[in-house]
Amino acid sequence: MVQDLLKLLEEAKSHASENGKIIGRVTRYRDITINDSEYIGIDIDFENYLDADMKRGQYLAIRSIIRPIVILGQVYSISRSDVLARMGINEIKYHEDPSTIMTPAYVEIKPITEAEFSRDEEKWSLKKIRPAVSPVDPQSPVFIPNPTLIKDLLSIPSSGVTIGKIFSGGDTIDAMVRLDEEALTHHILIIGTTGSGKTTLLKNMITNHTRKKTLVFDRQGDFVHHLMKSKEKFAVVMPVVYEKDTHKISVKDHAEEFANWYGCDSVDVVEGGAEVLCGNSEVFLVPYSINFYSNIEEFDKITPYFTSRASMYWGSIVEKMFEKIEKALEEAAEFIGGDQKKKEDIVNYVFNNIMRDRLTPGKLIESVYVSLDDLAKTLNLNLSKISSVSRKGFPSNNNAEQIVVIDSKNSRKAMFINTGTAFRSAIKDLDIYHTTKDVIVRVLKAYERYGIFTVPGTFDFLPGEIFSNYDDVIVDLTWVMNKSASVEAVATVAYKILDDFFKWKDTEYQRTHKGGDLTLIIMDEAHEYFPQTNREDVAKDVVEGLINRIMRLGRVRNIGVILATHVPDDLNPLVVQLTNTKVVMRNEERVLNSLGMEKFKDFLKYAQPGMAIVNSLRFKEVPIMTLLDGEDKKEGEG
Repeated sequence: MVQDLLKLLEEAKSHASENGKIIGRVTRYRDITINDSEYIGIDIDFENYLDADMKRGQYLAIRSIIRPIVILGQVYSISRSDVLARMGINEIKYHEDPSTIMTPAYVEIKPITEAEFSRDEEKWSLKKIRPAVSPVDPQSPVFIPNPTLIKDLLSIPSSGVTIGKIFSGGDTIDAMVRLDEEALTHHILIIGTTGSGKTTLLKNMITNHTRKKTLVFDRQGDFVHHLMKSKEKFAVVMPVVYEKDTHKISVKDHAEEFANWYGCDSVDVVEGGAEVLCGNSEVFLVPYSINFYSNIEEFDKITPYFTSRASMYWGSIVEKMFEKIEKALEEAAEFIGGDQKKKEDIVNYVFNNIMRDRLTPGKLIESVYVSLDDLAKTLNLNLSKISSVSRKGFPSNNNAEQIVVIDSKNSRKAMFINTGTAFRSAIKDLDIYHTTKDVIVRVLKAYERYGIFTVPGTFDFLPGEIFSNYDDVIVDLTWVMNKSASVEAVATVAYKILDDFFKWKDTEYQRTHKGGDLTLIIMDEAHEYFPQTNREDVAKDVVEGLINRIMRLGRVRNIGVILATHVPDDLNPLVVQLTNTKVVMRNEERVLNSLGMEKFKDFLKYAQPGMAIVNSLRFKEVPIMTLLDGEDKKEGEG
C-alpha cells in the first residue's frame, strides 16, 4: 500500500507541475478539516517562500493525493516565526542573527472550488467543477496555478465582454475576466464611489471587441469623447432643448452647436440628420426631441413624475379634449372651406401638421396659432368668406365654449385653437378633483420650461434604422443637463428613448422569435433614471413598469442592461433584484455591509480605482482589476 501511495504522490506532483509551480505541501502537523469556517494549512520551505513572494489573497491550488482533485483557494493568512520562537526560547538580551529566520512559512488558505480530473492516454482532462467539498490529504502538493487553470476552476467564460484581469495577492495575473452573453442578458450593476473606476469600466465594455451593439446614455459627453478616440464611425442622438430667445431652429443649427462643443471639423446635413467629422471619427448626428402631439396619450408613461391619480385620468382628459377640438375644428372648417372635401382637408391638416409641429406641454394649457393665409396657400382655399370677419368663435352656440377662434383683424387672418379651453372643459366634464388638476397643470408647466418637447429642426428616434447602420449609439444628454438642469427632463428623454427601443426589439422578437443582435443599454448614475418609488413625487407604476420591460422581458429579446450607481439605497430595489451580476468597487463600509460584502471591506474600503469584487452567474467573489482606458484586452495565458 505504501508503494501505491508513493505512486499516487508522484502522480499528484506531476499533475501539479503541469499546471503551475509547486511551492509547498499541505501540513502534516495539523488536522485538515473541510467545512464552512476551517482553513487548510500549508507548509512552505524557506527557499520556496523567498521565490513565491506570497501575499494575502493570492490564489493557490492543492492537488490531492488519493483522488485526482484540484482544489483552488485564496491565501487567508501567512505566519512566519524565528527559530527561537519555534523552540520556545525567550532571550533576555537581543542578538541579531538573520540565520534564525530561515524557517518555513505557514500559510492558511480558504478553499473556494474544486475540479475533478480523469486521465486518458497520459493526458489529464477536467471532468467536473463544484464547490470545495472533498477531503484534502496531508502532504498534498501545493502550487501556484497558471492563469488558465484559475480561469477554468473559477468558471470564467472564455469569450464575451472583458471587464478586467484577475487580481491575485496584490497584483493582476494574465487572465481576463469576461462576461458572456448569458451574464450580459441577465444584466449588470456596477457600484462604486466617485473616482472608483465605474466610468472607465463602462467605456471599456463599450469598445470591447465582441458581437454586440450598444445604446449608451451619456450625461456629460464622456462617452462621446471616448468613441471619438476609438471608433471610426458611430451615431449620436442629440436631445436638444428649445430656447425661446435663440434662432436655432434647423438641423444645421443643432449640428453646428454639437460640432463647436466637441471641436469637430465639418458638418454636412443629410437625410435624417447630419454627418459630423470629428478627427478620425465620422459621427452620424440625429438632433432629437420628443414630439408632444404624437406622444400626448403616453405622456404620463414617459415621465416618472406624474402621480398615480393624475396618470389614471390623463388618457380620459386627452380623449375628451381632442373630441372637443375636433368638433370645433369641423365647424370652423365648414365656415372656411365650404364643401365636404375642403372641410376634411382642413381638419386633417391642422391635426397632422399644425398640431404636430407646434403643440407643446405649455401650449396645451394655452393655445395653438394657425396662419389662415398659410393654410389657404397650402390647401388652395378661398378666404374671401372671412375677409370682413373681425372675430368669430366656434362652436358658434353662445352657450358653448369657444375652442376655435378666427380673427382677421389688422389684415392678418389667423385661427387660434384654444387647447387650454378644451383642456379645462374636459377636466370639468370628468369632474376631476382640483388637486389632481393642479398636479397635471404643474407638470405641464414644468415640462414647458424644460423645453424638451417638439423642438424645431429635430427628428424622432428610429432605432431600427440607426442600428442597421451603426453598432454604437450614444444618447448625448449634455444639452438637457446644461440647459434644463433637471433630473425630470433627463429621465423623461431616457424613458421615451428606452420605450421606443424596447418596442423595436419586441417587434423583432415577435417576427423572428429572436431579439436580433445582442444590444447593451449602458447607463451611469442609474439612480437618477430609476429612483426609489417610496417618494410621493415618483410614479411607481411608470418606473417599475419600464424596469420590468427592459430587464425582465428584455432577456429573451437579447437586451442586456449595464447600470452604474454610487449608493444602491437611492436606486429602485427592482434593479438590484434583476441584475444578476454585481461589480462592487470602492465604497463606504455601510454600503459594503448592505451588499453582503463585509468580508471584503479591507479590500474595497480603500481600494485603488479599478479594483472590484465580481459576483456573476457562473463565478462568485472574484477580485479583479479593471482595464485602463484603451488597455489591450488580449491575453497570453500559459
